[in-house]
Amino acid sequence: MKHCIPLLLLACSIMAAPTPTPEQLAWQKMELTMFCHFGVNTFTDREWGKGNEDEKIFNPTDLDCNQWVQAAKTGGFKLMILTAKHHDGFCLWPSAYTQHSVKSSPWKGGKGDVVQEFITACRKENIKTGLYLSPWDRHEKSYGTDAYNDYFCNQLTELLSNYGQIDEVWFDGACGEGPNGKKQVYDWDRYFALIRKLQPKALIAISGPDIRWVGNESGFARVGESSVRTRGGKPVWYPAECDVSIRPGWFYHAAQDDKVKSIEHLMDIYFKSVGRNSVLLLNVPPDRRGRFAAPDVQRLKKFGKTVRGLYSNVIAKGTVKENSCLLEFDNQKSITLVNLQEDIAQGERVKIYRIDVRNGREWKTVARGTVIGQRNLLRIEEVKTDAIRLVIEKSSADPRVTMSVFNATPIGPWANMSSFALTPGKPAKASDVHGNNTQYGGDKAVDGDRNTRWATSDATRACILNVDLLHEENISRVAISELEPRITKFQIEYRTDDTQPWQVAFAGTKAGKEFKAKFTPVKARYVRLNILDASFAPSIWEFELF
Repeated sequence: MKHCIPLLLLACSIMAAPTPTPEQLAWQKMELTMFCHFGVNTFTDREWGKGNEDEKIFNPTDLDCNQWVQAAKTGGFKLMILTAKHHDGFCLWPSAYTQHSVKSSPWKGGKGDVVQEFITACRKENIKTGLYLSPWDRHEKSYGTDAYNDYFCNQLTELLSNYGQIDEVWFDGACGEGPNGKKQVYDWDRYFALIRKLQPKALIAISGPDIRWVGNESGFARVGESSVRTRGGKPVWYPAECDVSIRPGWFYHAAQDDKVKSIEHLMDIYFKSVGRNSVLLLNVPPDRRGRFAAPDVQRLKKFGKTVRGLYSNVIAKGTVKENSCLLEFDNQKSITLVNLQEDIAQGERVKIYRIDVRNGREWKTVARGTVIGQRNLLRIEEVKTDAIRLVIEKSSADPRVTMSVFNATPIGPWANMSSFALTPGKPAKASDVHGNNTQYGGDKAVDGDRNTRWATSDATRACILNVDLLHEENISRVAISELEPRITKFQIEYRTDDTQPWQVAFAGTKAGKEFKAKFTPVKARYVRLNILDASFAPSIWEFELF
């Protein structure tokens, strides 16, 4: 018996690796989901209502949820989430617990129910449904007291009892003042228990246990984004959702009709969300008619066509056997895109991998990665080769991975070299960070996201950003994007071993908002941006090496 105990513990340890629930698995395989922000803000031209809006302002002239669903399907979206109640407290269904709802509006003589029309339209086209119910309520007088938790649960009960199956319940953590000036202590445990009771198959998102917020509203996941997180000291399956709006705002504003995101921008978001093992939640707001506006419909149509086009010209595909997948061709093929997918029903097993292409008898590494998960899309600089291979360098168990390679037309940032930087997602540490706040940590300068930045404390004029490329690489170009021109003297330094002295690969003076330079190629694993002087505290959006 004494000899069996370690084996039993080992078996339990292996079995304890997190895996998704059936509902999480189905949700991750959808990959594309849609948000629809609609309510009184649509008619007041605001983003956040104050809670004192006259119900009569809500009066869509041509509400057509079928049109929403058709546009979503054309774009390839599989689930839609409606803002049943936003922070203003106005309800898009005739709630029995407040007059601040569609029943007090002139729309359909107060007999209308947007939630019902939305769900009916989704079910007709086999689109899954989700509902957003804002915990923050700037209208309800009981907000800020224990009685509000009863009120909120009553409204949850209405939504989860009267409309059939709901697939996702979406909460944010917004908590501001109510009409009495107080803030609310949300009884999350009670909310979650009620959802589990009324809709046991519904996923609880963002401020919930099933789906987590990726951490920004840009639609970008991190390089190497994992569906496993630690909660209560234990690893759990907690996949990421990337929310972003197709427009600058979340609600419809006529002034933004010419600011709908370009197809190039949307495809970059696709690669940095779906292509990084996350689910994209794209917001498309109905207008005052109650329809998606023409610019949004046209962009969704083009987005769906472009995504489908990515996968139309498949060159070859195969599965991993004995930690590798080799694809050989009779003649040279041009490859620009590699698609990797793991059988996540078995969990995330791959820890480190690389992609090699063959040139004659020589193999060259063109991409590296860590987590694969549901999908990793690797945009590579076009290469002609007669063989390509995926090599799993480290995994927790037998890898279950498929690889497909394509010749897809580069679009957006993919069309320039910034897509092939060696630095995104690599370990980075800064010698100085503004306020010791991780929001501005050195890792933000190498996360591939132009909406996050490394910032230093106000008194700083010299500092260092260290980056570990994880493997020895050939580097010959640098790109620096500053918040504003501040750097006046800097060096790019490198070494192949952390015991060696630093050597200078490039020395420069001013950097600026879009600095690029070439230098004599060097081999390096460790690199650093050594800022020797600056006119004010350095702050950098992205530091990239090629």
